[in-house]
Amino acid sequence: MIKNLNELINNGIGNFKKFREDILYSIDNLFNEIDLEKIIEKNINIENNKLNIFNEIINLKDFNRIFLFSFGKASIKMSKGVLSKLNVYKGVVISNIDYKDFPENIEYIKGEHPILGEGSLIASQKIVELANETEENDLSIVLISGGGSSMVELPLIPLEDYKSLIQILLKKGLNIEEINIIRKHLSKIKGGKLLNYLKGKVYSLIISDVIGDDFGTIASGPTYFDRSTFLDAYEILKKYEILKEIPESVVEVIEKGINGKISETLKESDFPKNRVKNFIILSNHIACKILEKNFKEKGYNTFYLGSRIQGEAREVAKVLGGIAVDIHDEKVDLKKPLAMIFGGETTVTVKGNGKGGRNSELTLAISPFLSNRNIIFTSFGTDGIDGITDSSGAICDGNTIKRGENLNLNYKDYLLNNDSYSFFEKLNDLIFTGPTQNNVMDIGVIVIF
Repeated sequence: MIKNLNELINNGIGNFKKFREDILYSIDNLFNEIDLEKIIEKNINIENNKLNIFNEIINLKDFNRIFLFSFGKASIKMSKGVLSKLNVYKGVVISNIDYKDFPENIEYIKGEHPILGEGSLIASQKIVELANETEENDLSIVLISGGGSSMVELPLIPLEDYKSLIQILLKKGLNIEEINIIRKHLSKIKGGKLLNYLKGKVYSLIISDVIGDDFGTIASGPTYFDRSTFLDAYEILKKYEILKEIPESVVEVIEKGINGKISETLKESDFPKNRVKNFIILSNHIACKILEKNFKEKGYNTFYLGSRIQGEAREVAKVLGGIAVDIHDEKVDLKKPLAMIFGGETTVTVKGNGKGGRNSELTLAISPFLSNRNIIFTSFGTDGIDGITDSSGAICDGNTIKRGENLNLNYKDYLLNNDSYSFFEKLNDLIFTGPTQNNVMDIGVIVIF
């Protein structure tokens, strides 16, 4: 999966080469183990007209037709897994890459990410049209993964206003939960509103790409109830002092919602729990534990830091860098070689005009802590995309700052300009996987030896 794996390994000087190899092969193996087509195929089985779907038993005789609705970065592989096991009547699949290999009864549409575009609007209309075809005795399989918030949307405001809003939110460092609260209250299908169109039984299989695995936040919760309100959306915009920067149409819709002129998102009291079930089938926690297992098999002592690492990338780097240094300098008694694994999703408040993403910025910010120490650090997006770049992240070690200086690269200048991509590009230490058709947030590894 890592296209430049050998180059990244060979950039290691001395002992760093061997440990880079362990890290990168462990990550590559992780991508294979969390392949969603394989996971779906393993957990969906039919015997005597009984469907066992992730340990839920469904009598297929109770249903006339099976519909498939699939959207997000992992939708293609998830859909292929379902189609290998179930006789689907009709379906629509949306992702952000070119693909043409589905049967005639499954319509594939390419949407946009991370900024909503025309393809996403067309895709959303198709989903609503097909959902309106469902009847009380039909079964709908809904496959949801990260990126679905931008690939599927019917906004209550003009498209150009919506695109402008999202660009501003991304630059201001809002976390995904905050962004999705705003999205849900500008949408005709998010925040449980897709259930307004879907009739019959609904089973949603979900890949979590958010902190805490909240059903209502993943892809903005199209098949789950929403705890947030229009007032919450307004308060978030107020908190980041952007009410005057965003398009007027956004504020108008939210104020109408606060005043009861626009219906709220689906609330728990109205959630049709007897006919709708949501399941998380893969998460950052699951992926991190698989990666930890890979390191244990290589003889490493391991420590899992959890899957809730969040905050400004540079501030997170100070915390993780300080921990790594104390362990390396033997102020913390832990057996080496040690692999510390963590997951989550940091944010970047963009002030410069450089090129980068949260993973490469986190990696650059931690680099000076590692200088002249036997420590390696990497952070990568499991979707293969870091921000709006073509890399998934970067790797650094105790020689990174020195290697940069040899090329007249001052890491401080690159951090100041939010230009971490360019820094690591010059060192050939960006990680390239291409789109992985998966998304369980970001994963980081610290190896100390």
